[in-house]
Amino acid sequence: MPLQNPPRQLKENLVKQALKTFAWDQFKQHLSMLDLDDDVVSELLGHIRRSTDFLIKRPDAAREAARSIFIDELGNFLRDHHGQDAAAPLGNEIAIIQRIEDGYREILRTQEGTVAAKLLPDTQASAALSRSAYSYHELMEAFRTASSTRKELTLQSFRIRQPDGSSYSPDGVLAGIVDITTMTLMLLGHRYRWFDSQKFLVLPKLSDVTDDEIYKAGLTEVLAASWRHWERMEQRCRYFGGELKVFTKGNLPTWTPEGAETAIEYDHISDGEFFDYLANDRLNDRLIQTFQEMALQINMDATESGIARPLSLPPGVFVSAQEAHSDVSLSEILGYSIVDDQERPCGLRLIEWIRGYATLRCLSDERYVQAGRNGLCATVPRETLIAVLDRVGLKDGTAEIFIDLVSLRASSRDLFDHPLIRMEDGSLLVFGPGILTSDPARLTLSAIGNQGKQLGRKGKAFEQETLAFFVKQGFAAKAFKFKRDGEEFEYDVVVPWDDYIFILECKNRTLSGHNPAAAYHFALEMLSAVNQVKRLADALVEHSDIVLERAGIDVANKTIVPCVVNSLPYARTGDLDGVYITDASGLKRFFQDRNFHIVRPHNLKGKGIVLHRTAMKSLWKGDKPTPDDLVSYLADPLQLQLMIGHAKKSGHRFGLGERTVAAVVDLAHDEMTTASIAKLFSVDGEWVEREAKAVTHAIKDAMRRQEQRAVRKADRAWRAQQRRR
Repeated sequence: MPLQNPPRQLKENLVKQALKTFAWDQFKQHLSMLDLDDDVVSELLGHIRRSTDFLIKRPDAAREAARSIFIDELGNFLRDHHGQDAAAPLGNEIAIIQRIEDGYREILRTQEGTVAAKLLPDTQASAALSRSAYSYHELMEAFRTASSTRKELTLQSFRIRQPDGSSYSPDGVLAGIVDITTMTLMLLGHRYRWFDSQKFLVLPKLSDVTDDEIYKAGLTEVLAASWRHWERMEQRCRYFGGELKVFTKGNLPTWTPEGAETAIEYDHISDGEFFDYLANDRLNDRLIQTFQEMALQINMDATESGIARPLSLPPGVFVSAQEAHSDVSLSEILGYSIVDDQERPCGLRLIEWIRGYATLRCLSDERYVQAGRNGLCATVPRETLIAVLDRVGLKDGTAEIFIDLVSLRASSRDLFDHPLIRMEDGSLLVFGPGILTSDPARLTLSAIGNQGKQLGRKGKAFEQETLAFFVKQGFAAKAFKFKRDGEEFEYDVVVPWDDYIFILECKNRTLSGHNPAAAYHFALEMLSAVNQVKRLADALVEHSDIVLERAGIDVANKTIVPCVVNSLPYARTGDLDGVYITDASGLKRFFQDRNFHIVRPHNLKGKGIVLHRTAMKSLWKGDKPTPDDLVSYLADPLQLQLMIGHAKKSGHRFGLGERTVAAVVDLAHDEMTTASIAKLFSVDGEWVEREAKAVTHAIKDAMRRQEQRAVRKADRAWRAQQRRR
C-alpha cells in the first residue's frame, strides 16, 4: 500500500474548538498529522489572532492559566516540528492579544474606582436609561428644528448645523446613544452577574434617580464608550491587520494629554473595510430612498392599521407605513416576495420578523407621544406584549419566539437589533431610542446575520431574477451547467453581447452592519466568489464545444468578462484578479437609464415633499449602451465615485483609564448635497441650483392654480345653488 502525503489544511472546526477549550492533547494529534509548512503555521496564527474565544476580555484566572499552558505547549510543538524560530511569530500574536486585554483590564479597573461604582446597582442602570432617554429626546428636537428650515432634505447624509458653524450627523449621535447604553448595561450586567442561564440580561427593579445620580452614572457611560471604541479598534486590528502602535513615557506623541503614561495609535484602513463601509452606507441610502419614493407614489399613511385591533399578516394590511416599506424593500433586495415566502430563519418568517419590529415601534411611539421622554424606556408585562403581538398576527407561539430573539443577551450586538430587556419581575423594557427611528427591514437582516444565519432560498431566487432581467433587455442570456472529467461547472447567468461574454456569479449575502468580524467574513466570501467565477471563465474557453452545444453560445474570439454580482449594494472599483465585483441595483441602473441622476426631496414648507431628478453624468458614450461602456462602468461605478468623493478619514481619541489614551482613524463622510455632487461630477452648480428653484417654483405655481380652480369651482356651485332657491 503506497504511503499517502499528510493533509495540508487545518480543520477549522477543530482549531476553533481547541482555541475555546484549550484542550492541547486532542489538538496536538491533529497538528501531528499535518505537513507543518509556513502556510499552515500562518493559517494557524491567523485563527489565533481572530478567535473571540481565545481572547479573554474580563479577568478569569482559571481560563488564563489553561491558556498559558496551551500556549507553552503549542510553542514547544512549533519549535520541535518547524524549527527553533517557529515560535517567534506565535509570541508576536500573543503579545498583541495581551496588549488588547490590557486595554480592557484598565477600563475595568477604572470603572471600579469611580463614584458611579459606589451607587447602588439598580441606580446605575436606571441612570443609564434615563440619560439615553434624555439624549434621544434632545436629538429629536434638534433634528425637527433643523429639518424644518431646510429646503433640500438629504436624509442619507443630513447634518445638524450648530451656531458655531460646526455640524454633526444625527444618525451618528443616535448610534452613539444606543451603543453607549448597550455597553453600559453590558458592563453592569457582567459586574453584577445580571445574566441568566440563557445569557439574557435581566435588570433589577429600576428606581427613580436624581440629577446628581444621573451625573455620577455618566462616568460609567464614558468608560462604556471607551469599551465600545476599544472593542471596535481591536477587532479591526485582529481581522484586517495593521499595527497597534504603543508609545510610553519619553516617546509619547505630541497629542498625548498631560498625565497620560501610555498612548496607543491605530490608523490602518484596509480595502476590505473601505468597501464594506461604502456598501453599508449605500444600503442605508437605498432604504431611505425607497421609503421616500413610496411615500410620494402611494398614500402609505392610509395603509396604517395600528396595533389596537386584530390584524392578519400581509399582504394588504400593515401596522405602519414603515412595515409596508420594509416588506417592499426587502422583497426587492432579496429578489422574491417575502409575503409568499414560508422559510423560517431563526424560527420566524421574514414578514413575522418585520411585523414584530414594526409593532414594537408602534408601541414605543405611543408611549413617547403620551409621556414624552419618560415613555422612551417603558416596561410592559410579558403577557401583555405577547397578547399584542398575537393580536397583530404573530400566532401559534411566534410571539414568544420573536420576544426571545430580540431580547438583549450577552452575545447581542446592540439595542437596535435587540430593543427588549428582561426585567427581574418578568416584564420587558422596550428601549425606544433603539426602535423608534429604525428600519424594520434592516433590523431583520442584521438580527438574522448576528445569529450567523443566511437566508436559504434567496440565492436561487436572485439568480433567476438576474437572468430574467437580461432576457427582458433583449439579450440571449442563459443559465446552464455541465460536467467534464467528473468536475461540474454551473453558470448562474451568461450574457453574450457583441464580441464580449459576461459571466455573472450571483451572490446574495447579508452585509456586515459595520461589524469588523462580519466585514472580514464577507470579504472572504467575495474572494471565494472571485475564484469560482475565474474557474468558470477558464472552463468556458476550455470546454467551448460543450458550451456551444448546451447553451448555443460561441465563445471563439470573444472577450470574457467575469463578474461577481451582489444582491445587496456591495461593489468595488477596479478588478480583483481580473474579476469585477458589482451589485444588482447598479447593474440594472446602467441599462435602464443613460444618465446618472441624483434624486433629492424638496420641502415645500408644509405643502408636502416632491422628489426632483437631476441628470449629472452619462453612463454611455452614445445613444445606446455598448459592452465597452459596461466594462468602463464596472471598473469605476458612478455610485462608488459618489460615495468615495464624500468619504473621508476621521480620527478621534478616547481614554482607557487615567493613564492610557488611544487614537484611532476611522471612516466618515461629508454631507451629500446637490452642490457637492455637482462639483464632484464637474457639473455647473449654479445651473443645478437654478433648475431646482425652477422646479420648486413650477410646483408651487401649479398648486396655487389648482387651489384657485377649486375655489372657483366651489363658488360656481354655491351660486348655482342660490339661483335654484
